[in-house]
Amino acid sequence: MAQVSQLLARLKHDPIGDLPLADHLNQLMVAHSVVWRERLLTPLVTLRLFLIQIANGNCAIAALRHLAGIDFAPSSYCEARHRLPLVVLQALLQWIHEIGERSSAVVSRLPRRIVIADGSTHSVEDTPGLAARFTLAPGTTPGVGYPMGKLMGLLDYATGMFVSLLALPLFEHDVRSGIALHGMLRAGDVLLGDRAFCSFAHIALLNARGVLACVRLHQRRKERQRGITQWKKPSTVPAWMDPKQYAQLPAFIDVRIVVYTIEQKGFRTRHVRVATTLMEEAIWTDAKVAELYGHRWNIETCFNHLKTTMKMNTLRCKTVDGVMKELAVYLAVYNLVRLMMLRAAEVQKVDVHRISFVDAMRLVAAKLIGLPGVAKLIVNPRRIGRCQLRVIRRRPKAYDMLVRPRRETEARNARKQAEIG
Repeated sequence: MAQVSQLLARLKHDPIGDLPLADHLNQLMVAHSVVWRERLLTPLVTLRLFLIQIANGNCAIAALRHLAGIDFAPSSYCEARHRLPLVVLQALLQWIHEIGERSSAVVSRLPRRIVIADGSTHSVEDTPGLAARFTLAPGTTPGVGYPMGKLMGLLDYATGMFVSLLALPLFEHDVRSGIALHGMLRAGDVLLGDRAFCSFAHIALLNARGVLACVRLHQRRKERQRGITQWKKPSTVPAWMDPKQYAQLPAFIDVRIVVYTIEQKGFRTRHVRVATTLMEEAIWTDAKVAELYGHRWNIETCFNHLKTTMKMNTLRCKTVDGVMKELAVYLAVYNLVRLMMLRAAEVQKVDVHRISFVDAMRLVAAKLIGLPGVAKLIVNPRRIGRCQLRVIRRRPKAYDMLVRPRRETEARNARKQAEIG
């Protein structure tokens, strides 16, 4: 019993020294009137176990018991996770991002906050609730494939942290999803986005919020001239927008078109056309706008860290509420890793983009289980101009693909074996 008490005491301590996670969690629980009986898996212990699980690649609960050193029933842990309010986890995520903003020297050097919006996908378990919320991929037979959802993320460029990440149905348009993130934007922000965010209505809505846009020019727009141009409001209301709201938009908006050429090998696009509302050409020259838009690719790298490095590509919870909580804790761990990278970059006097994400993740995983880790993180070499082929060398196993539901396939194979026998 004494050993269990020591382990619980360790889990109740703040894993990252100056990050008062325990006190802030208690404040959030009180603020949201959450009452919890004193038991083995208290809110703080449950959250700490959840963080440990995600930091170790969303490991199985059987493995989590060994990492934490506490013997608990998987069902008890699942029930404790279910009792954690989603709103508390989301508030915790926002709090970590605010700490990153305050502690980052990069933020103070930027004249404006730069945020990047983009979408990605993920898969979930095949349960009736998740299948109703999310969608099977086109051409997928029910019982064969898994439901897939869409992620719409908003990334803070300076800190590399996600401000928000929404889990949405697979076929929801990027702009409709992006509108849901507008509440996280501040006046004066610069929003970077791909072609999906380039529309009259979306840029007009950003203008109304005082948010500047820098997006790839949509392929349907045929502007070839550089400089400031005027866009007229289309007569057709976008499918994602309310007609009354559309009627309140201005008849015209001013947009600046910037065209630049990419000479570096390995890029699919040579000539890039960007639409922006950064009108001060003396301050935001074409070269600076081109450099700014180049940062949009950072969110693709961050999604890769989440989905591949941290194994978020497949979410394991079997309910919609559980999936939302799983996403919130994934982002909390991701932002903790980014916080470690920001602090290491300042101490080691290097660019934060050169700090190894994998090494920082390992440090966070070590601290969460009470180990000191190594504070000095690996610094990646500069790889300017490096080009990698998008191919797979290692061959997959030559198994047949499942094309019918599992039970139907098993029954069919059994009939074939009976006929042969």
